[in-house]
Parts: sequence; structure tokens; C-alpha cells
Amino acid sequence: MPKTGSNIYKRKDGRWEGRYPKGRDENEKIIYGYVYARTCTELKKRLRAVPKELPKKAALKVSVAETATLWLSVVALKVKASTFAGYEATVRLHILPGLGQIPIAKLTTASISAFAREKLKNGRADGSGGLSPKTVRDILSVLKGIMDFALGEGLIENIVSITYPKHKQKTMRVLSHAEQTALKSALLDGATIYKVGILLCLYTGLRVGEVCALQWRDFSPGMDKLSVRRSMRRIKNTSGGEGKTKIIVDTPKSKAALRDIPVPKFLSPILKSLVRDEGTYFLSTSERCLTEPRLIQSHFKRVVTAAAIPNANFHSLRHTFSTRCIEAGVDIKSLSEMLGHASVNITLNLYVHSSFDQKREGMNKLEQYLDT
Repeated sequence: MPKTGSNIYKRKDGRWEGRYPKGRDENEKIIYGYVYARTCTELKKRLRAVPKELPKKAALKVSVAETATLWLSVVALKVKASTFAGYEATVRLHILPGLGQIPIAKLTTASISAFAREKLKNGRADGSGGLSPKTVRDILSVLKGIMDFALGEGLIENIVSITYPKHKQKTMRVLSHAEQTALKSALLDGATIYKVGILLCLYTGLRVGEVCALQWRDFSPGMDKLSVRRSMRRIKNTSGGEGKTKIIVDTPKSKAALRDIPVPKFLSPILKSLVRDEGTYFLSTSERCLTEPRLIQSHFKRVVTAAAIPNANFHSLRHTFSTRCIEAGVDIKSLSEMLGHASVNITLNLYVHSSFDQKREGMNKLEQYLDT
């Protein structure tokens, strides 16, 4: 059922349906009223003609916990399973313990700021210390979504201003040229499918979830191009099945992430020597077998330790690929598309790292220009 506006849907029979909060039952749960029309414009007119505010006394009793639960039930229909798992964890681990019992209508800028300060000071679920400003910003973004929902449902009259903590962009690890050469040699020495997977990420900028979700059908016959169409991730199991977590393979997080990437020429013959049935996962030995991200990350850790490369995580491969492309003169638009970014600004702000040698070269160019 496509959604067009706040609580406005187009039904399968072609009619439009709108709902509005009209009261509460004896347990203080929201009772909805419904109106119908043949067009969206007509439906909006009908919605404006009916009362949409709950009695203020009842609305004041609605807690943040109840509102968050309702919000989660709505967003579950609109977002990917991995995104929903992140929202659910944020609500369960942070928002409910800190704000759950407070009436949603009584949240203020001051109370939310106090909540944020406490998270910065002692917000880890295991009680080991505070959360980073970036994590607290993400928590507050989820809280804002809940409050926007509350405003649309008539549970609050005005949106509350939220002050986000300052977040300093973390400097990401980029391998030096010497480290990259050492890593390449270690990966080519007795190359296994896992080593080739790591090498592929180093020279294409693939995310760990993307390389794990690759199938042999995603490579061109000549092994000179690969297509990113899926991503793999382990999320919390909310379906009631076995295990606390589960592996999901889904489309990437954005349309821009659906992309084709050229494969370096030196890798093509290596890939041809390893090729299996097209339906088999690239990092696996059988069609039914999956290699999840934490397994290849474990292989990566062993390789960099053996190559004496310190403080490198799997994502540093993506940053290294980006930096080498810029150093080689690859235009930023092409790089952005290979990385699967929605805009070049994301590429510039997050994945382009200039070295001192590049800055020196730039200064030399300026001096030559001025002398001329």
C-alpha cells in the first residue's frame, strides 16, 4: 500500500485511505478514525474536516516508550531489515532506558540535552564509559524521528528543538605505498579465495558486506568487470527463530551503490583460475555456503599481522583505494561512482586523504606558476 503523506495511503482497490487519532480506549491506547476518497486531494480535504487532536489529558499520559513502539511498527514497513535492526537496537539499548517512562509531551530541549550529556559521559550498554559524539548524534536522530511521528499523530503540539553534540570527523587509516606493496605481496603468496577477496577490495574499494554477497554471476566472462547488486550483513533476529542474530543478503543501502566496477588487469587471470558455478558465492566453496563479513575480517587481521602492518582495519582498504585513485589522477566523479556514493561531496569529505607529498607537489606547481 503506497504511502503519500502522514497516514495517507493508496489502497489496492484504487481508493485513498487516511487515518487520524480520535481518542483512546480504557487502556490509553490510540483509537483511530478512517476516511476514504477516490483521489488524494479529496482525501486531504476530508481529513482537514475531522478532528485530529486527542484530548490533552490523555495525550500527556503517552510515554516515549509507547510512542517509540508505534513508530517502530510503522518504519518496519518502509525500511530495509538491516536499517530497522539498527533503529530497534537504538530504541531498546538507549532511548527506552533513558527516556522510556517520560510522557512524550513532556520532553523538552533541556531534558533531551541532559539525556545526550549522560550518553556522552556513561552511555555504553556495558557501563564501561561514554559514547562517541557520532553515536550520540545517531541516537538523537532516531529520537527526532520518533518525535516527528508523535507530532503527526497529535501526541505533541510542537516539535522540540534538539541540540546535537559536535562531531569531529575521525581520521581514517590509509596504508602507505610501502604497506600496500607488502600487503599485496602477502595476499598473492599462496593466494586463497579469502586472500583474493581482500585483494579485490583493496583494488576496487568494495565494502566488506558487498564482497561477501558477490556471486560468480556478478563477474563478466573476461573477469574484467564486476557488478555490485547485493550486500551481506548480520543483524539482530527479531523473527523469533533460532539464534539471537541472523545473516541477511539484501540490495545495497542506496541506488548509487548498485554499480559496475572495472577489475584491475592483474587480477583477471587470478579470478579465472578460481571461477566456480555462477550461482556460487564468490568467497564460498558451495552455493549454499556463505562467508560472512566477520570471517573475512578475521582472515584480513591475520594477513596484516603477518605483514607487520599496524592499526589497519578492513575498511582502511576502501580508504586506501580512494586515496590511491586521487593520487593517480582519477577524476572525482568516476571515483564517486566506483565507491557507490550518492554525491561527490561524500567522497571528498570521507574518503579522499591527501599525503604530505601531494601537498608538496601542489606547492611546487604553485611556485612554477608564479615564476612563469
